[in-house]
Amino acid sequence: MADSTKTQGTEAQPQHATEELRPERLGAELRPERLGGQLRPERLGEPLKAERIQGMLAELPGWTAAEDGQALTRTYLFPTIRASVAFVALAAEIGESNGYVPDIDLRHLEVTLRVATSEGRGITELDFQAARAIEPAA
Repeated sequence: MADSTKTQGTEAQPQHATEELRPERLGAELRPERLGGQLRPERLGEPLKAERIQGMLAELPGWTAAEDGQALTRTYLFPTIRASVAFVALAAEIGESNGYVPDIDLRHLEVTLRVATSEGRGITELDFQAARAIEPAA
């Protein structure tokens, strides 16, 4: 089920977005060591407790915990399909370059992301780092 929280995205100019949001410019804090293209289990960390998750969500307006408690989600609303697609491309590039692939649902002007760097383990600190890395792309 899509998250009902929607925010107005801004249409980024392609060159500006490309230069500002290149994965190598995001810093080393999210770049996990990779093993066969996957995140190493020791890098994932322990699942966070519900109280901690709620506190950390307060620092990421618009993001929520998925109903299943296994991921963070957010829905963005963009002014054009072109802006929606540009955001999808940037979110995918950011995720892939850091060893995970966010679930992305594109519905014309709406883009819903589901970030679960450790599917089935619960929400971890790494999921919040991933959400923070993607946020500037909107």
